[in-house]
Amino acid sequence: MTDNKSLETNEKTSNLFAITASANYINQALEEAREVDKQLKILQNYGNGILLAATSMPSDEFNEMMLRKSPIFIRHISAFDEVVDINNNMTTQDIAALIMQHYRSIAENSKIAVQIRKAKGEYYFNPIDLKGEIDKILIELGAETEIKAPDLILSILLDEEKCCIGMTPSNKNISSWSGGMVHYRKEDADISRAKFKLMEAITVFDLDLSSIRTALDLGAAPGGWTSVLLEKDIAVTAVDTGDMDPRLNKFRKFTYIKSNAAELELPEQNFDLLTSDISWNPKNTAVLVNRAAQFLKAGGYAIVTVKLMGEKVKRTIRETCEIYQEVFDIVAIKQLFHNREEVTVLLRKR
Repeated sequence: MTDNKSLETNEKTSNLFAITASANYINQALEEAREVDKQLKILQNYGNGILLAATSMPSDEFNEMMLRKSPIFIRHISAFDEVVDINNNMTTQDIAALIMQHYRSIAENSKIAVQIRKAKGEYYFNPIDLKGEIDKILIELGAETEIKAPDLILSILLDEEKCCIGMTPSNKNISSWSGGMVHYRKEDADISRAKFKLMEAITVFDLDLSSIRTALDLGAAPGGWTSVLLEKDIAVTAVDTGDMDPRLNKFRKFTYIKSNAAELELPEQNFDLLTSDISWNPKNTAVLVNRAAQFLKAGGYAIVTVKLMGEKVKRTIRETCEIYQEVFDIVAIKQLFHNREEVTVLLRKR
């Protein structure tokens, strides 16, 4: 996969990108990138879900086309401006100063996130310490350091003795999270880690829950997704043959129906949102969800996971979505950070 082209140090790089995806689906991510640029060259495949690529087109053009494509498997891209040398004789202050000499003209009060990733190599310094030194310089320049909602992102990719750097508006990177890795704090009270999948989907799909009052959660046990919705003051009807976590009983808007979802009988058009994270054959799940769509209001959303079967990843997604399209419009599909061998799909009932 890697083309034999080395990084050029201290030269302007108008077409250098880091492309990030799950290591399990890096080939699908590369295919998505090459649908935009057939002549894309992979300079390095670091084996950890990060590709270093050179585009055959100007970075702005590639960036805009990539954003319009809304890729499924590519979680994050970052354009680089420069490649600089670092070595063991340099302190973190030296490296920070070297990087920031390229970014002295920063608008006052700009909110900037510094995102440092190790692509390859062992380092004598902690990247967190390097971020701290860069943050100090940014503050001296009149900027504000920000993590969650930055105006700009300073991306730094450490590749042994070379360091790729680039400053871009946060909306150009597909995700404002470093590498598209959306992290949530694990709490002892969490019912299951599956909750993070739904939390990320709501964020990534920019789903406004303010008008959602009722939700139907299919295959809900033990209740990870149900808990997320209840905590947002949404009335949830959870359906599963398995038992729900008893801690959910403290929520007054929680209803549990112990039943096979395929045999469910409820009033039609009764819910604003339908969710399902069932570990079944994805086509069978799609048929089940389509049947349950009768309980969803017209225009209501559904968030579902599609389990990817074997090596026929794109075929699985295409054929499963064809079933969903009998009832729903496909709004978005994403292989989220908290997904494993699956993608998450946002649907809207027609």
